Amino acid sequence: MSEYRQNVTNGEWVIISEERRKRPEDYSSAVKNRDALPEHSQNCPFCKGNEEKCKGPTYEVKEGDDWKVRVVPNIYAAVSRPDVIPVEPLPRKRSVGGIHLAAQGYGAAEVIIESPKHNANLAFMETKDVYEVIKSYKNRFNALSKDPHIAMVNIFKNYGNSAGASLEHPHSQIIATHVLPTHITDHLAYARRAFNTYGTCIFCDLIAKEIKSDERSIAISKYFSAHCPYASKYPYEVRIAPLKHSALFGTISEEEMADLACILKMILAKISLLLNDPDYNFYVRTVPNSDGDVRFYHWHIAITPRLTRPAGFELGTRIYINTTTPEQAAEELRNQKV
Repeated sequence: MSEYRQNVTNGEWVIISEERRKRPEDYSSAVKNRDALPEHSQNCPFCKGNEEKCKGPTYEVKEGDDWKVRVVPNIYAAVSRPDVIPVEPLPRKRSVGGIHLAAQGYGAAEVIIESPKHNANLAFMETKDVYEVIKSYKNRFNALSKDPHIAMVNIFKNYGNSAGASLEHPHSQIIATHVLPTHITDHLAYARRAFNTYGTCIFCDLIAKEIKSDERSIAISKYFSAHCPYASKYPYEVRIAPLKHSALFGTISEEEMADLACILKMILAKISLLLNDPDYNFYVRTVPNSDGDVRFYHWHIAITPRLTRPAGFELGTRIYINTTTPEQAAEELRNQKV
C-alpha cells in the first residue's frame, strides 16, 4: 500500500507509491541519450575565445592568462539593476490598481560559467575546479547580498532541457530579487515555529537521525552529509547539508568549500552513472543574508533528477507522488561506484 509522508521541515506531504515502485532502468523513457559535445563550440557564448559575446565578468578565476571560471551578467535577465546601486531605498508601497500589488523589477541575474570547456561536466571535473565553482557561488552570494535592496539571492543549476537549461555549456546561475516568495517565507516560518516548539533546529535533529538510522544516508564527509529525504518529492532526490549548524551559505569556510566540492561532485557522479546521465536541477536553500546565521534554519543543497513530470494532481494539491522509495534510492546511490 502507498504511504503519506510529511516533510518535518516545512509540513508538506508526499505520497510514496509502493505499487508503482520503479528502479533506475524503469525511467529510461525520461532519459534521452546526449550527443557527444566538442571541447569548443564556435557559436557558444560561454566558450573560451568567445568572451566578447558576454558582458564583462563580475568575478573571474584565472590561471596564467587563461580563465577557469567566469561569472557574467545574464544578457536575458528577468530582473536587473542600474550600474550604480541607488542610495535611496526603493519604493516599498506596492499597490497598483487598487488591490493588486506590484514592485519594480529590481534585481540581478548572473551566469557562472563553470569551465572554458564546452563538454565539461561538473560531476566529472577535477575536484579543485569544482571547488572554484563553489567559491564563485560564495563570492557572488555575499557581494549581491550587500545590496540593501536585495531580499534574496538564489543559487541554482539547470542541467538538460527538461531542467530548463537553454545552453549545453556547463553553467550555474544566480538570481537576486527585490521580493521574497511565500514559498520561502512559509518555509522559514515553519522552521522557526519548530524551533520554538522543540527548542532545537529541526534540520540538525533530522540530519542526526538520518545518520544514525542509515536507511536513507548516502555519504558522510568531514563537514557534510548526503541523504535522500524521508518525504522525497522526486525519485532519487538528494539533500547535502552541513553537519554543524549553519543557516547562512555565505559563511562557508575555505575548508568546508573544499569538502563540499568532493561530496557534491561524488553525488552528481553517482546520479549520472546510476540513472544514465539524467537532466537535473540543484539549488542552494539558505536564509537571506540580512537574517544572519539564525538558530532555527540550516542551509542545504537540494538535487532533483528530472525523471518524472508533475501532472494535474501535483499542481492542484502540491502533494507529489514519488514512485521510488527514498530508502531504495539511497541504497542504490550508496552502492553506485564512481
